[in-house]
Amino acid sequence: MVYLKEILKNNKNKFNQYKNIELVAYTFVHNPVKLSELAPELSTEEELAFCGYKNEYVDTNEILKIIRKTPIKGISATSNIFKFAGLYLSAKEELKNLLTEKFATSDLKQKYFLCKIESNFLSNLLNDINNSDDNIAIIIRAIYDFERLSDEQINNALQSILSSDIDVPTQILLEDFESSLLKVKFSNKNADDTIRYILNNFSNAVQKIIKNRRKGKDNFQIKDEYDVQDILYVILKSVFPTLRDEDAVPKAGAKSTKIDFIIREEKILIEVKMMKEKDTNETNFIEELKVDFESYHQCAWLEKLYCFVYDPFKKTRDISNFQDLNGRRAKGQHEFEVEVIVVN
Repeated sequence: MVYLKEILKNNKNKFNQYKNIELVAYTFVHNPVKLSELAPELSTEEELAFCGYKNEYVDTNEILKIIRKTPIKGISATSNIFKFAGLYLSAKEELKNLLTEKFATSDLKQKYFLCKIESNFLSNLLNDINNSDDNIAIIIRAIYDFERLSDEQINNALQSILSSDIDVPTQILLEDFESSLLKVKFSNKNADDTIRYILNNFSNAVQKIIKNRRKGKDNFQIKDEYDVQDILYVILKSVFPTLRDEDAVPKAGAKSTKIDFIIREEKILIEVKMMKEKDTNETNFIEELKVDFESYHQCAWLEKLYCFVYDPFKKTRDISNFQDLNGRRAKGQHEFEVEVIVVN
């Protein structure tokens, strides 16, 4: 599927040339933290939709005025699905029924896009494609493993879709399809199990390079968390090829946090800490993690955060202090799960 990656990359570059509401919608789905960097050229109504995508406050009455306008030549505020989706995000309760109507009358690729706006539609979409041989339906089924499909079915569907211009909903669909191909099945483990396995066995794995290297070869020294990150990067990258490291999240208040590792396709972040010989206990690490958690709410797509603590000098007095950080973290409408793994 290398050709697909190249096509999607070129198409993404093309989208970025157009400063329109379609680019706003695509960015919202693809990487919402980048919305603040956009400077689109929009109409007044589209500007309000842009605010909806950015989760900025908009007077609901302003949204309703747009929605209630008399259609001109059959074109209403709901005709442009990208503008309407942004307006909906600013007035969900008021426009819920209208969005449901829009979903019911949309084609499959538009329905897939609307599932990114309102996830409650997903079950309806899967019902719609249950017995469909439509090419879009086949790719959606492949993403969700809705039923076993042959390579021939998938390739034929892809070839047909790629024979025409790729619009924003199709780009979003195909990017998700490509990501689904990268999802890791490692020793019959899902991504979460694989990460836990790697982190819990880190201490055992590094013994070979810090103590037992071949004759004439210097042992590696793990002095700080950057050394831990470098070793973990090599291990994780070999299993998760889309792993990214050292990416900044937007500031929460006056603080900006760098994410150690990102596995976006699995909606996972990994933060790495190391307790050094000069550290006395885990207290400062606990407080640092609590502050960092607030920043991670800026990653709207995040579902699971792993905090890996390497404690080779056994400075942790009470491991339950770390374990107390486990569980759901909520801020506003965003939630993610935290799991702390401590090894020595």
